[in-house]
Amino acid sequence: MPPLDAQLARQVLEAAPTVMYVYDVQREQSVFQNRRFGELLGYPPSGDPAHRSDWAAHIHEDDARDFPAHRERLKAIKPGETLLWEYRMRDASGDWRWFLSRDSLLSSDGRGAPQLIVGCAFEITEQKLAEQHKELLADEMRHRARNLVSLVQAIGRMSRPKDQPDVNKHLDIFMGRLLTILNTGGIVLSSTARTAELGAVIEATLKPFASADVTSRISAEGPPVMLGEHTAGGLALAFHELATNAIKYGALSVETGSIAVRWTLEGKRFIMEWKESGGPPVAPPQQEGFGGMVIRQSIARERGARIAIDYLPDGLRCRFEYEVP
Repeated sequence: MPPLDAQLARQVLEAAPTVMYVYDVQREQSVFQNRRFGELLGYPPSGDPAHRSDWAAHIHEDDARDFPAHRERLKAIKPGETLLWEYRMRDASGDWRWFLSRDSLLSSDGRGAPQLIVGCAFEITEQKLAEQHKELLADEMRHRARNLVSLVQAIGRMSRPKDQPDVNKHLDIFMGRLLTILNTGGIVLSSTARTAELGAVIEATLKPFASADVTSRISAEGPPVMLGEHTAGGLALAFHELATNAIKYGALSVETGSIAVRWTLEGKRFIMEWKESGGPPVAPPQQEGFGGMVIRQSIARERGARIAIDYLPDGLRCRFEYEVP
């Protein structure tokens, strides 16, 4: 491939639909810029070629206040690192348009400290508008999800037959499982990445069981772990079944019982344990019911998934394991 001659290089710089620049971080000034921002923003050409950097005249005042922090980051940039900065610029019609700058190290001084930064700035207004529209839709979905939870609860209360305790018991079980899924969905929808933090899922799932007595006997501890939508729903249902059984037959059915939920990441393997202690004697069920099946299927789709339910003399223990992406 023949080398790029000076004339062609100049044509490339003048035709490129971005602002390309070289910035001296030690002197805090631009030493090269292929075009003025005003050209991209629709302003008439300037007759002063000596002042190519005109971003300060058009940038949003809030973003201008953030630039010193970005400049300090540039002073510590490392070889191979790319720093990003988003900001708004007012165009000739008075509208704000979004830009993204990508900055990399071009050269360092004799001490190895960053000196020249090469970067480019390009418009991302359409991307930002799409993100804002997506967030509006997500807000609407969150609002509808909250309304759906209230509606389901109201339907459940109105559907309770009188003097039929067996039917009411099954209705309560169904409602509990359904509301667990809906509440977990609300957590997922609150995240732009459509994920849920494990601690928040546990807290939301155990909230219906909370009382001054029960809350003090449940402890949960572990590092932040983000769950995908399906995994969050599966684990939420598993926690719901474990808590329901603990209140009916296990550690939370007596005043001396307690539950410890612990999780960790060992390399790329997620490990979590639900451990009950201080409750009545434990015996495995003669036949596994729907709740046990829900627990065993909670992370079945995850890579390397393993679930163990042990009916130990001092309390039930449930262990979940899988490989994180």
